[in-house]
Amino acid sequence: MILQSVDFIQVIADIVAAILNTLNLFVKPLGLFMISWMEYVLQFFPRNNLTVYIIIAIVIVILGLIVNIIWPGNKKPGFLVKAEEVEEKIEKKAEALDQKLGDKARELDEKAEVLEEDAEELKEKAEELEEEAEELEEEAEELEEKAEELEEDINELEENIEELEDDLEELEEEATEKDESKTSKTEDD
Repeated sequence: MILQSVDFIQVIADIVAAILNTLNLFVKPLGLFMISWMEYVLQFFPRNNLTVYIIIAIVIVILGLIVNIIWPGNKKPGFLVKAEEVEEKIEKKAEALDQKLGDKARELDEKAEVLEEDAEELKEKAEELEEEAEELEEEAEELEEKAEELEEDINELEENIEELEDDLEELEEEATEKDESKTSKTEDD
């Protein structure tokens, strides 16, 4: 068992070594860069004197205290609270404006639907009126034709009347002639 666990650790070490060897092109320059900038920074800080490091630690502790006084625990600092209040007000106003815009949009949609329905009704009425106008035109044409026929009939009747008047005059003339001839015959007798 122990030998197997050692073999397992050896396998893991071989895998890690293989990965590091393949990443050597990236890891080695990064390590060299870290060494170089740390050596450069350490030139400015003394290696045997701890006062600089103590001063840095004190500054860090004081900054930590200031941050904890301004922002203790879960309580947020005043400027962040005010910023959040302003953001909440802005969000509320934006929601109110969105709701108003939504209401206006719904009202406009409803008005548009009503106008579309009215337009459709007006179109239907216009079509009905056009149909009625066509029917009236057809009736007018029929009446004109009937009027023309009546005028022709009247003309024919007038001609017939004239003919009858002529015939009547002829008959009257014949009657007067016959009366005259009878009277003349009776006078002769």
